[in-house]
Parts: sequence; C-alpha cells; structure tokens
Amino acid sequence: MSAPLQTAVLTAAGDRWSETRRQRLRERLAAGTLPALDFRAVVYRTGPNANHVRFRPEDLPAFAASFAGLPFLRNHDVGDIGARDGVVLASSLAGPMLDPLRHAEGQENREFHQHIRLTTQRGMRDFLEGVIDRFSIGWTYSGVECSICGQDWFACDHWPGRRYPVAAQGNPRQEQTAVCELVFLGPSGKETSAVNAPAVPGTHIIEELCQLKEARVTMNKGMMSRDMVSRDGMHRGGLRDKAILLPNGQMYPVTVSAGAGASGVEGGSEAEGEPQAEVARLSHQLQQMQALLAQQRVDALIDAAGLSPAGRESVRLAAQGRDLVFAAQLVEAQRRAESAAPSRAVVQGLRPIGAGMMQTPEDRIQTALNWLFGVRDEPTPPPSLRSLRDLYQAITGDHNWYGVFNPEWSQLAAATTTTLAGMVVNSLNKVVQMHYDNLVTYRWYEAIVDVVPHDGSTHQVELIMVDGLANLPSVAEGAAYTEASVGDSKESMTFTKRGHYVGITLEAIRRSDIQRIQAIPREMVKASIRTRSAAIAGLFTANAGVGPALAEDGKALFHIDHGNLDTAALSEGEWAKARQRIWNQSIPGTSSPLALWPTFCLVPIELYDTALTLFGYGTGDVGKPNAAGTAQMVNPYAESRPGDPRPIPIAVPEFA
Repeated sequence: MSAPLQTAVLTAAGDRWSETRRQRLRERLAAGTLPALDFRAVVYRTGPNANHVRFRPEDLPAFAASFAGLPFLRNHDVGDIGARDGVVLASSLAGPMLDPLRHAEGQENREFHQHIRLTTQRGMRDFLEGVIDRFSIGWTYSGVECSICGQDWFACDHWPGRRYPVAAQGNPRQEQTAVCELVFLGPSGKETSAVNAPAVPGTHIIEELCQLKEARVTMNKGMMSRDMVSRDGMHRGGLRDKAILLPNGQMYPVTVSAGAGASGVEGGSEAEGEPQAEVARLSHQLQQMQALLAQQRVDALIDAAGLSPAGRESVRLAAQGRDLVFAAQLVEAQRRAESAAPSRAVVQGLRPIGAGMMQTPEDRIQTALNWLFGVRDEPTPPPSLRSLRDLYQAITGDHNWYGVFNPEWSQLAAATTTTLAGMVVNSLNKVVQMHYDNLVTYRWYEAIVDVVPHDGSTHQVELIMVDGLANLPSVAEGAAYTEASVGDSKESMTFTKRGHYVGITLEAIRRSDIQRIQAIPREMVKASIRTRSAAIAGLFTANAGVGPALAEDGKALFHIDHGNLDTAALSEGEWAKARQRIWNQSIPGTSSPLALWPTFCLVPIELYDTALTLFGYGTGDVGKPNAAGTAQMVNPYAESRPGDPRPIPIAVPEFA
C-alpha cells in the first residue's frame, strides 16, 4: 500500500514591473477595458536551503510542468473559492542541464518559471499596486527519503540539518560528513499562491513530519492504530501491519514487530522490554524533531525581522535554547535599539525620513502662509500656493467672497471657522520672532533691566526695595539674638495698554499683494520694540533728564541728594570721579559703602565712539598713546578684573 499524498509549501521571489507600465494598466482597469492580466514569475529556486529539503533532479522537469492549468490562489487557501485569483497557464524548469553525478551543484541554478493569468478585478488591482509580488508553490508527494542513508526517513534515525559521517566517493575507507536533507519523492504540483512572507518559512514541512513521528510513537503505545489484515483475513508472516492516523485523516501503513503491540501476551518480560525500548527511542527522536522545529521558528522570526546583520547575530546568540516568545522580545528590543541610530542603515548621501519631515495638508498650507507673511527660513511653496487669495479659498471654501466659512468647498477636511485665524496667528508669531531678533539696537535695555515677577494681572506692580543691614553685632555666650530693624522703600508701576491694528480686507486678500502683506507685520513689530525702548529710555530723559519723581521722597530719580546726578561732560577724569561716587554710595539703612563698579555706560550715539576709545575697545589689552603720540599710557578701563568688569558702552536711540 502506498503512502498517502501530503502537501508542503516553499517560497521564492517573483517578477517586478516598471511603475510606468503598471500605471497604464491601472488606468485600463479603472476604465473596465482590462479583462485579464498576464505576467511571468519565478516561483521556486532549487539549491541548498535553510529548510534542508530538496527534490530528486530527475523529478524536477515533470514536477515543474505539473503546475500548468492549476489555480493561482492567495495564501494557499485551497478551501475557499474566493481565494482564487487566476490560473497558471504554463510552467517549466529553467536553468542549465543537470549533471546526474553532481546533482547538488546542478540544482543550484534551476528555477520554476510560470506564466500566470489573473482574471479577477481584485487580483489585477493588487498586482498593479504592488501587493502581489511574492509567490509560493504547494505540492503533493508520495514519500520522504533520507539523503544520508537513502531509506524512508520515517524509519531511520537521521534528522534534517544535522551532519552525519558518510563514506567519501571513490574511497570508502575515508569518512567525511554531510548534512541530512529530506528528499521528497514523486512531487506533483497542487497550486501557486501569492503570499506576503510566511511567518515561519518552510516549517510547514517539518511540522507535518513531526506530527507523523508523533503518530508513530503513539501507535507503538497501542493508540491510534488498527490491524491491517490481508485479503484472506490472515496476518502476514511473523510481522504485523499497522496503520497510523495522519493529520489529514488518512492512514499511513507502517510495519512493526508483532510484539510491539502485544505487550502482556506471550513472550514474558523479554517481549515486554522490546516495545518499551522502541517507544523510548521514538520519544527521544520526537523531542529532537520538536526542538529542531522550535529552532527553525526562532531563526525564521529573526531572519524576517529586518534587523542588521550584526543585530541578527546578536539576537540569534541570545535566543539559543529559548522559546519563540522570548525571541520575539529580543527582536523588538534590538529593533528599537537600531531605530535609535538610523544612520547605520542609511545609504551614503541619503537622509532618513523622520516624523518631523512628513506633512499633512494643513502643514503644507501653514508653510505657504508662513512664506506669504515673510518667514525667512520657509521653503518656497509651489506656484499654486503662493497666492493669499487661493489659500484663503482653500481654507475657508469661500469662493463667492461672502466672508463666511463654507465647509463643503473647503479643501481641508478638518477645517473649522477658526482654522484660518489660527494659522495666521501661527505665521505672525514666527514673523514677530524673526523681526524681534533683527532689532538688536532697539533692544539695548535687555542688558540692564531685570524682569519683575507679577501675577499676570493688570494691577499696579509694587516695586519694593528692602534696605540693607548693618554689620552683625556681637552676641555673648548664651545670650539671645536681637531683632534687626529692616527698612524699605516702595515705588509702583502702572500697566498701560498700547497697540493698534491694521485690517486686511477681502479686497486686499483678492489682490494678494505679497509685499504689502509682509510689510504690515514687519512695521508693527518695529513699532512695538521702539515703543518699549522709548518707555525705558524715558526713565532717564523725563523732566529734562532728571527722571520721574519718586513716591518715597518726592524728589526726582536723579537728584543731588541721591548722589547720582552729574552734569560734567564724559571724559576720562569725569568717569574716574563717577566710579568713586558709585563706589562710595551708602547701602540703604547702613553707613557701609555700596562697593560696586559700574558695568554699563549709556550714551547717545554722538558719544558712542568716545566711550569706545575711553574704555580701550579696539586696542586689546594694551595701553593708549599719550597726547604727543610718543609713548604708551596706562588704560585701566581696557581690561576686566575680579569685581571690576570692563565697562560696556550702550548707545540709546532716544538719547540726544
């Protein structure tokens, strides 16, 4: 009785088409003028493989030709008529002629070439969209032969993928090793399928054979078996024919000794030991096969994970002897580690695409608005997005110029009545920041002011300055500390609301005057910075240069009684006197000197060069020439010392 036919699956790469050709056929498919689509593909390649399976070279021509007329399916789903997308019109073996004495080498270049016709709309669409680009064949076979001993693999002790000693050709006394492979006998085509990538390539074969081994073990234990009786109803000779139940419901005949299934009958203890030993041996073989299957699954998972070569080797070493779940965790960890360093896997000269480089339709319109309002670093948008008129209509859908939002005509699916206003605010914020950075001269005050914290309301801000403390008094041993009296002075600052607006009418939007649109925010930013500069400069120029009156004593900020007023012209001698007066000012509430050197010198533009010369800018750390130009004089202000920084001259635009 011959063994029943079994099914196995193996994968190979397929054909590739140009995008231009695919696009033409997609247009025909959409127009309904493409009744069928023919293509050719390489569906199988012979040669050594990680699955350790092959076919006899003399079987290959007939095996390849047997696929002609068979169905073209999806994912080998032979039980679903809906999985059929076409038919294999022709199939042939391609490659060099085989050398019967060296068939292993000759097989390496043999391929199955198939002419496939797609007949369903779904199949043609998926092929033209690039979804169908990998192929797999299914076949039936009549037996499995061991490449080491040439016997039925089910009856030998050899395992695929392992090396065994064999006699060298031409010299039987010399031994060499060979890898055990499973040779499928009598293969015949069953179907060709489009697949993604089998999760565990090739393990269908090993898993099925593992089930057969397991069935053989259970048969020897007296389970899942039945006597096969000859036509005359008698057992044949001293052997008993048994059949094991296969996974597909058919019976596989196996010949075993009569004692294997007759434990406890005639034969005594010796007869009982033989089947027990046979069961133990087969159980051990089954465990080896299951371990091999598990390792193949782990290896396939690692190979399909898309890791770098070094990453695959690292995961493979760490996953040895571990299960598939643990290997999947290692693969995920390695994938994250490699994604954190994308430069390793990037081709020289190409930039990796990150999430920040991907744009939505809203992002593209926002970028175009930024460019329209004058943001410097934005790329130039395409011509269709360089008009404020077109952008306004794309966002609002207001093609009739009613000044209202029309969601039916808006080109942004997520647009609302506030989308345009929000995008304009985003653009203007970038414009404000850009022009703010350019107005350095009107931001002179940033170096000398300190921002006072407040609660964000518009109430008056109280400026409280606490007096200093005198030197600490002595405290006798065991005596209590005395409470210090701390004075303060208080001034207030009133918030003032300033500003105006420039309206952009529908007529201005329709004209899309880019220069005028960019000029409006630029000039408004300049005006706001100049306003702040003038307000701070007014503290020094108000009331003919003496500043505002203080609430503490009613006197001007700069007053002779405050020790901070001088009417002499700027010169080296007057600067030296001013430095001494600043140093000798008393700390409020004490008689101790302030002991601070001036750091900044605010001057009008007319005295800016004088201040630069006075403080030695442009000469480095050297001195300055004398009046006659015959010698160097010491310039004590041309360098910084601990606690005595080199004075920094600042030109104030509002000083005259």
